[in-house]
Amino acid sequence: MRRLAALVVLACAFLAVPAALAGGGPGGGQFGYGPYKQEARAVLACAPDAKVVARYRTCLESKLLHLILATHDPADELPRIDKYAHSVGGWLPNNCHILMHTVGREYAVAAHVTLENLYHSLPKSNDPGCSAGFAHGMLIALGPAIQKMGPEGAAAECAKATTRYERYSCVHGLGHAYARLYLDYPLPALASCKLLGPDDAPDCAQGVFHDYWIAVDGLDAAHRHAGMTTSPRALCGRYSGNFARACWYRAFLERPPRRPVDSPKAILAVCAGLGGVQLKGCVTGASLIRSSDPFQQMQTCSRMPARFEVACARGVRVPGVALAPGGERMGLISACGAFAASAQYGCFWWLGLSLNVVTNGRFAKHGCPALGTAAERRPCAVGAAAYEGPLVTFS
Repeated sequence: MRRLAALVVLACAFLAVPAALAGGGPGGGQFGYGPYKQEARAVLACAPDAKVVARYRTCLESKLLHLILATHDPADELPRIDKYAHSVGGWLPNNCHILMHTVGREYAVAAHVTLENLYHSLPKSNDPGCSAGFAHGMLIALGPAIQKMGPEGAAAECAKATTRYERYSCVHGLGHAYARLYLDYPLPALASCKLLGPDDAPDCAQGVFHDYWIAVDGLDAAHRHAGMTTSPRALCGRYSGNFARACWYRAFLERPPRRPVDSPKAILAVCAGLGGVQLKGCVTGASLIRSSDPFQQMQTCSRMPARFEVACARGVRVPGVALAPGGERMGLISACGAFAASAQYGCFWWLGLSLNVVTNGRFAKHGCPALGTAAERRPCAVGAAAYEGPLVTFS
């Protein structure tokens, strides 16, 4: 088998009425369904259930699973579902990752997916929404086989993935699989992550924490059990170092604060009373939910107190410019120039690393050298060179 992974996950809050229903209706091309006719038919068939989220979700899971099974080609069908979801916007793309966890699990069982033939079912996409959720769902279904191969075997399979993004996603998916194997109790799942080695353990841990919040919310047949805390401070406070950072990275994404996190002041307020790695991890997690626009996030980070600017930058949604023109990626990293002098090295380092991940090593060759000064090029190059190491705060 050449690879295990697709991309991770973004699961967002529910909206009352899915906005996806507004697109692809009468008046569009191809009999009113737009360019993605099969995908639109599957989704719009669930329109009568749209006002009841649980019923709507169940309908979508059933219809989309039937569509994927009918095509006998999830590798090519999932990218079409991604494109349809983005074309209509609203509820569907915001919830497609977690929705597809269930579809991926059920598909793996129905299609008799194994570790040996998994490669043929993996979506040909780097999209962190529908495709990533489907891939992670298959990995969850294959959890017993992953456990049987042991940590060395699992790490070796992830290392075979084609791109750095996919290698990261594979390790994140292992975290989901370990969490399910241990009924979403973090400690034994994290112990399995540690056995993968220091480069993979933090990214595996993020998958464990991701699945923990899925279980807390009672989604995707995860194991909610007595004693689960719903407090990010309580959960993340149990860990140190990169595990604490990985925990906070998922925390607000899955359990948003009651008040909007829409300014530097709001970021600091939601993290008040914390210190050390807990404080910096919280700032990263709060930055992540500041906006889906990485440029707006960078503007917010540049207005933070200098000691928090780099932690804030680690929450910037760099994958949002993965497929953008190169000028947008250069514009994003150039925004580090607006940071305080003491934070600029760390900002250029992190953006160099993360942009090198989403371009699979190309940014080190073409992006970092194009920066204006040696003081910008140097940390960018150092960060880019570290892109095979643990990412920790990434999705």
